[in-house]
Amino acid sequence: MKYALVGNPNCGKTTLFNRLTGSRGKVGNMPGVTVSSTSAAVRYDASDMLIDLPGTYSLHATAPDEQVTQNVLLNPAHPERPDAVLAIVDGAQLRSGLFLVHQVIEWGFPTVLVINRTDDSAVDAEALARGLGIPVLETDALKDDARGFWREVKATAPGTARLVPVGGGPIQGWSEAVQRVCTVVGLDAARAGFLLRRSDVPTWMSSEGQTVIHEARNLLLNEDGTPATPAGLQLHEVGARMALLRPLVPDTPQQTDAQAASRTTRVDAILTHPIWGHAIVALVFFGIFQAVYAWAAWPMDAVDALFSRGMQWAGERLPDTWWRSLLVDGLFAGIAGIVVFVPQIMILFGLTAILESTGYMARVGFLGDRFLQRLGLTGRSLVPLVSGMACAVPAVLAARSIPGKRERLLTILVTPLMTCSARLPVYAFLIAFIVPDQTVAGLFNLQGLFLFGLYVVSSLAALALAALLHRTLPKRNEGGFTLEWPVYRWPQWTSVLHEMVSKGWTFVHSAGRVILVVSLVLWVLGRFGPSDEMAAARAVEGTPAEKEAALMEASWMGQIGSFIEPAVRPLGYDGRLGIAILTSFAAREVFVGTLSTLYPTPGSEYGSITALQARLSTEVHPRTGKPLLNVASAASLIVFYLFAMQCMSTVAIVQRELKSWTWALGQAIGFSAFAYFAAFVVYQLLS
Repeated sequence: MKYALVGNPNCGKTTLFNRLTGSRGKVGNMPGVTVSSTSAAVRYDASDMLIDLPGTYSLHATAPDEQVTQNVLLNPAHPERPDAVLAIVDGAQLRSGLFLVHQVIEWGFPTVLVINRTDDSAVDAEALARGLGIPVLETDALKDDARGFWREVKATAPGTARLVPVGGGPIQGWSEAVQRVCTVVGLDAARAGFLLRRSDVPTWMSSEGQTVIHEARNLLLNEDGTPATPAGLQLHEVGARMALLRPLVPDTPQQTDAQAASRTTRVDAILTHPIWGHAIVALVFFGIFQAVYAWAAWPMDAVDALFSRGMQWAGERLPDTWWRSLLVDGLFAGIAGIVVFVPQIMILFGLTAILESTGYMARVGFLGDRFLQRLGLTGRSLVPLVSGMACAVPAVLAARSIPGKRERLLTILVTPLMTCSARLPVYAFLIAFIVPDQTVAGLFNLQGLFLFGLYVVSSLAALALAALLHRTLPKRNEGGFTLEWPVYRWPQWTSVLHEMVSKGWTFVHSAGRVILVVSLVLWVLGRFGPSDEMAAARAVEGTPAEKEAALMEASWMGQIGSFIEPAVRPLGYDGRLGIAILTSFAAREVFVGTLSTLYPTPGSEYGSITALQARLSTEVHPRTGKPLLNVASAASLIVFYLFAMQCMSTVAIVQRELKSWTWALGQAIGFSAFAYFAAFVVYQLLS
C-alpha cells in the first residue's frame, strides 16, 4: 500500500519518514528543506511505501515545491498517486494544520490524521475524530517507538469521510458554475469547487475539461457584479473552512493569555527585536566562524600529520615504480589536500544544524524579510542563501519554495555567490599567507576573523547583485513572506552528529571522486611530454628541486601551463597555479589537492599541507622573481574564488531549474569575468 505524508512545513513529516523508512532526509525549521517527493519502503513491511511530500499550507499551491504535493495528490494519472494519506499535524499548531487536512478529506482521500506531539498541549483525539470523520493517532515523531506507531497505522482503517462542500457564499453564479463542471468533467461538488478556486487550470486535465473550467469561472461574480478572482474565492474558502474547524479545536490556555507570557514569546521579544535581533544574528555567526578555526586546529594538525607519515612510509617501502608515483605523488597527495579540511566542514555544519533544529533560523528569516524585499527577494530566499554556505546545488533547488517567479529567479541568480563549503578549504589554505595564526586579546583568532569577513563580503556581494537585478528586471507584485514560527526546542544531538558526519562524508566522497580523475590526468600530464624535451630535462644536472622543475617544464603539464600563463600572470600566478584553477571548476575543493600533486613536498614532511604552504611561500615565480604565494597573489586568489562561479554542477542545476542555458551560461561567464577583474585589481594594488 502506498501512503503519502502530507502536512505543513516543519510539522515533522520528514522526521517521521526517516524513522519509518531508515532514510536520511534532511529536516529543518524553514520551508524549502523538502522540495521534491521522496519514496521509500517501510522498514517494518517492505510491501508498504511512504512518499514524503513537500510541506504546504494549502492545496492551492503557488510555489514549485508546493505544486509537487498538489500534483501528486490531485492528478489521477500521477505515478506516485497514493492509496491513502497520513496527514501530519504539529500538535502546537493544530488548528492551522487542520486547514490542509480538511482540503485533503474533502478531495476524497482515505486519510489518517497523525498529531505530532511537540509540546504539552492536550488534544481530545476522540472528539477530533468524530468531528472530522477520520481516525486520529498521536505520536512523538522524534521519541516514540516507530515500529509501534506503524503497527497502530496498519491497525487503523483510513477514513473516507465526505464533508459538506465549502460553498461559494456571496459569490453569484456559484451553483451554476459548479454544476456545469460536475456535469461535463464528471466530478463531485467538492472537487469542482476546488478547481474553480485555483489560480490556474490543471495541465493534467483534458483540453475539454480546461475549457469548461475557464467558461465556468466567467459565470462567477462578486456581490457588486465584478468578476470574482481566484484570490477572492480562496479568501472566502479560508474563512469558511476555519469556521468549520474552530469548534473542533477550542482555545486552550496555551493559545490565549498564557501564551503572551510563555518562554517562547519572551525569547522572541529579544531575538526578533529590530535592533538587538540583528546584532545577535551577527554575533552568532561571528562565533561560528571563530569556532571553525579554534576547534578545528588540533584535529586538522592530527590529520595532516597522519597523511604525511603515511605517504612517507609508502614512499620508503614501496618499490620505485610508476604506480608508486601515481599512488603517492598523485592520488594520496590529492586526497590529503581534501581530508585535512573535514574537521572545519563538520564543525561548521554541526553548529548550523543546531541553529536550525532549535527553531532560530526561522526567526532569522523573519528578521531579514523586510530588508530582502527591498532587494527584490523574500524571507523565503534566506533558505537558499544560507544553504549556499553548504552547496549551491541543493541551495538552488531550495528556491522552489519561493512562490513568485521573479523572486525565485533573483534568488537563483545570486545564491552561487554565497561562500559554499567547497570554498572553505581554499580559503583556509590561502588565509595562512595573509593573516598570522594569532589571537587578539586572547579570545579572537585573526584567521577566524578574516574568514568571517570573507563570508560577510560574499553575502554582501549576493545582496548587492540582487539589488542591481531588482532595478533592472521587470517588476511584478508577487506577495509577501508568510512563515509559521516553530516553537523553540533543544537540539536533537543525534541528528546534529549525523549532520556533521553526513556532511563530512559527502564532502570527501564528492571531492574524492573528482580527485581520482584529476590526479590521474595530472600525473600523466606531469610525467610525460615531447620526447626530445623530456630527454633534455632528464639530462639536467643540479639539485633534486632543479631537476624536478626541468622535468615539469618539459612535460605536457608544463606545456599547458606555459600556454595559459599569459592569462593568469596579471593576477600573480604561474602556469601550474593556473592549472589548479582550471581543475577546480570541476569542484572547488580540488584546488588544494591539485596543488599537492603539482608541488610535492619531499622529505619527512611529504604530503603535509603545512609543508606545502611553506614550499609555496618560498617557491619563486619564474617571471616576477617573487614568492609564488605572497600576500598579493594569495589575496588575488581569494578574491577570484570569492566571486567566480562555483562548479560545473552549479551551472547544470541552474539550467535545469530555470530551463534556460542563456541564464546559466550568462551567470557562469559573468561571475568568472568579474572575478578575474577583481583579482587583477587586488593583485595590482597589493603587489
